Amino acid sequence: MSGLVATLCAAPFLLTACGAGSTLLDTGALPRVEETTDGDMGAPGTGWCDALGYLESKLSNAADGTTGEQYALENGDVVGATAFVPGGGYYPDAESMLAAIQAAVDDCSADAEQGDYGKATWEQIGGLPDGAVGFTFTSASSNPVEVGSIAFAEAEDGRLVGVGVTHSGSGEASVDVAGLLATALERAGEVEPTS
Repeated sequence: MSGLVATLCAAPFLLTACGAGSTLLDTGALPRVEETTDGDMGAPGTGWCDALGYLESKLSNAADGTTGEQYALENGDVVGATAFVPGGGYYPDAESMLAAIQAAVDDCSADAEQGDYGKATWEQIGGLPDGAVGFTFTSASSNPVEVGSIAFAEAEDGRLVGVGVTHSGSGEASVDVAGLLATALERAGEVEPTS
């Protein structure tokens, strides 16, 4: 029987059931998950905004304890969530992290207006909790078109939660980033920082 348990726990979609602790997202509420990976370097969805992608890696290293998960869905979308731990240097708190995110998006916007990213646009996401920021990035130059949505907010414990989804092709992403953020903020207190 223990061999069966070990085999089942090696399956990527059984993280919580096999003692790996709570997760920021409810996998039962997601479309069918094909693969699960570590998401502690930031949530997907930054799209063509290189400055934001780079910043997420810096935020991951601001202090020990950043944790997260990323899911490749059967339909091709990629969904993820990360809880960043503020600390030291430029990012002593979630507020400083949120300010850095806004600055990175502003940099990307200026670059996009100059044509540095081809046919690329971004827009702010509405309907998020107070203090949260969220953006949708569209790259019409990609073939197929790629759309990434990402949102960030401070959790009750002071960590910064980031969620995102990347979708390629026609139609819309299979999950809503505002819903992902609500779930991740609700579950963040149950997710222990990594050591």
